[in-house]
Amino acid sequence: MNTVFPTCQSKKQTVDDNNLQLLVHEYIDRWGNSYEMEDRWWGDKTLTWDQAIERAWISRLWHGKMHGHQCRVANKLSEGLEVALADEMQLEDFQDFPSLYDWVKSVVGRVKGLGATTAYDVARRLGARLELKPVVLYLHSGTAAGARKFGVEGEIAPLSAFPKEIQALGATHAENFLCIYKDQIPG
Repeated sequence: MNTVFPTCQSKKQTVDDNNLQLLVHEYIDRWGNSYEMEDRWWGDKTLTWDQAIERAWISRLWHGKMHGHQCRVANKLSEGLEVALADEMQLEDFQDFPSLYDWVKSVVGRVKGLGATTAYDVARRLGARLELKPVVLYLHSGTAAGARKFGVEGEIAPLSAFPKEIQALGATHAENFLCIYKDQIPG
């Protein structure tokens, strides 16, 4: 799948800048370093590529608990892992995050019961191992709901489709922000 932005809408709703700035500051205070420990776990260079794939798909954090996004699909994750390993993709097969995401999305598409959130999460985890990060926003579930507050729809959106306060977060944190604050974003 080629990554394009044809369905992104640039019509932004008027959002109270002060309110948005307060929400972004609150997000940074609470979640600003949230990916550091996770990325060390998912990106552990002592793991072989197959071990990294397994860790990403099994979705258990360093403390042994299932990542909250995958709790509802936990019984399907081992099937996703089997499909992913059967593809025999290697580290060098991925030059950027979109190629990694497209592959993981293709795996998810072959496992009934898995969806876009799992595709993004697994791709982001493997991206930590490969040092590949998203540079656009992948709109799924709560993130898509938050994006709609700004008139942005589709599966993928450039950061430039959002106000400067959100752009300043970078793609990974902007995705998380839109999901967490979807009900608090004015609009």
